[in-house]
Amino acid sequence: MTSIDFIIKTYELLNSQNYRITFSPAKNKNWMMLCNNHFIGGLFDEALYFVYTEAVNKLLDNPPAVYKGYSTQAQHKMLLIPIEKAVDLLVLTYKEKFDWANFVCDISSHFTANRKYPEHIVNIYEMFVVFLRFCYEKELLVLNPLDKNNRILYMNYKNQDLTDSGKLVFTDLMTDWFTYTDRTNKIDNTKMLEKYYLKIIQKNELVD
Repeated sequence: MTSIDFIIKTYELLNSQNYRITFSPAKNKNWMMLCNNHFIGGLFDEALYFVYTEAVNKLLDNPPAVYKGYSTQAQHKMLLIPIEKAVDLLVLTYKEKFDWANFVCDISSHFTANRKYPEHIVNIYEMFVVFLRFCYEKELLVLNPLDKNNRILYMNYKNQDLTDSGKLVFTDLMTDWFTYTDRTNKIDNTKMLEKYYLKIIQKNELVD
């Protein structure tokens, strides 16, 4: 059994803008835990457990996994989490289990927003071609987003489509590129893209 006090303590410790914590009932008055609507662990007998991941297991010096769940039949492989390490291990668990599927952007939304202005759509398409080619050449994207005729192959991008560097750079670079206003004969101005790219890289290096 898990007390209301422990539920509140865990919620106040882990819940944040980026990691929204919710609970659902499990057997014996325990609770399963969700993070951003993804099942990520549970509270059992006044202890916190996260679903098993290799990264967390390694950081905890390879403790034996346990099986916990909603019922005797619905069991999940989990790790007992020291409460003092819970915040950092939540981030690590979430990234390994779910971060790959997080939505990044939908390029087609830019075309839909400008559907009444065909001339704008042409320019936007060309800007995306330049941007996506640059990102692939800088190894920010896992797969080449363009075919041999420079046609865009993928309109939707998730974290699984980005390299580790891409997860740090892609969104900010796209924002900078599409808010760049001097477009007179400069749709293919990769020098400006390079400038923005280096600025973001330097910022991330300083943060690290």
